[in-house]
Amino acid sequence: MRIRIVRRPSGQVDGVDLTRFEVGAVYDVNASIATYLMVGGHAEPVSATGPAAVVPLNMTTEIRNRVKHVTEKAAEVSRKSKRRQP
Repeated sequence: MRIRIVRRPSGQVDGVDLTRFEVGAVYDVNASIATYLMVGGHAEPVSATGPAAVVPLNMTTEIRNRVKHVTEKAAEVSRKSKRRQP
C-alpha cells in the first residue's frame, strides 16, 4: 500500500522502526503498517503513480544483518541435529 508521511511517527510496528520514515516522503509498505500510520494520523493514502521507497534506505544494512543472523542460526541447528543421529 502506498502512503505519504504527513507527521513524524515513533516506535515500531512489525519490526519496522517508524522513526526512519521521513515527513513528505512516499513509501510502499504492507497493509498493517499503512493502517497503523493512517489511523494514528501519521500518513495518508497516495495513488499508485510515481516513485516510492519500498524500505527506508538506511534500513537495508539492518535487514541484511538480521537475515545473516537467522541463516547462521539455522545452519548451527542443522549441524547439531546431524551429530545426534547414530
